[in-house]
Amino acid sequence: MNLLFLIAFLVAGVLGGSYAWKRYQTLEATRGAEAEALAQLAELQERTDSKRKSIRLMKQDPEYVERMIRQKLNYAKPEEIVFKFEFDES
Repeated sequence: MNLLFLIAFLVAGVLGGSYAWKRYQTLEATRGAEAEALAQLAELQERTDSKRKSIRLMKQDPEYVERMIRQKLNYAKPEEIVFKFEFDES
C-alpha cells in the first residue's frame, strides 16, 4: 500500500514539475519579449523627441529653417555657388 502511494506521489510530482517547467519557459519567453518591446519603445521615444525638437525649432528659429532648407532641399541664395561632393565608397 505504501508503494502505491509512493508511485502516485512520484507521478503527481513529475506531472506538477512538468507543468511548472512549461510555465517557467513561458514566463521567460514573455520577459524576453517585454525587454525587446521596451527597447523598441525607448528608441521610438527618442526618435519622437528628436522630431518634436525639430518641429519646435522650425516654428521658432528662422536660422534653423534656413539651414534645413539648404541641407535637405539643396537651395542656395542668389549669387551663391554650391559645391556638391560625391564620394565613391567602393
